[in-house]
Amino acid sequence: MSIGLAILLLVLAVLIALAVRRGEAALPITQRIVEQFAKLVPRMLCALVAAGFIAQLIPKEAISSFLGAEAGLIALPIAAAVGLIVPAGPVIAFPIAVVFAKAGASVPALVTFITSWSLFAMHRILIYELPLLGASFLRLRAVSVALMPFLAGALALLAGLLVSFGAPVTAH
Repeated sequence: MSIGLAILLLVLAVLIALAVRRGEAALPITQRIVEQFAKLVPRMLCALVAAGFIAQLIPKEAISSFLGAEAGLIALPIAAAVGLIVPAGPVIAFPIAVVFAKAGASVPALVTFITSWSLFAMHRILIYELPLLGASFLRLRAVSVALMPFLAGALALLAGLLVSFGAPVTAH
C-alpha cells in the first residue's frame, strides 16, 4: 500500500468517526459515496486507456528530448506550453504526466507541466473564465501568475540539485 493511499484511508476513517459522533444519517452519506465512486471509476478507466494511447502516439524519444534532463532549461517553456493546451481535467492530465515521466521527462518539466495546466488550462479559460469573468479579469489573473509555472519548475530544479528526491513515482 502506498503512503498516499494510507493517508487517504486515515482521513476517511477520521471523517467517518466525526459523522458517527455527530449522529449524521448513514444513508445520504453512503449514497453520496456510491455516486462519486460511480462517476470517478469510469472516468479513471477511460483516462488510463487514453494515457496508454497517448504513450503509443508520442514517441518516447521526442518526450525525453524535449522534456528530459538533456533538454535543460528549454524543457520548462515547452512543458508550460503543453500544460496550457491539454484540454482535460485531472483525470486526463495526471495520466499524461505519468506517460511523460515514464518516457523520460525531468521532474522540473513535470512540475512545470502540472503547474501550467493547473493555472492556464485553455479549456477552462475559454469555457468558464472568459465568458463568466470577462477579458479584463483574465488579463489581470494571467499577468499576475504568468511566471508561476516557470518558477515552480526552477524551484524543482534547484531542489533536485540540492537534495536528490529520485525519479517521480509511477504506477507499475
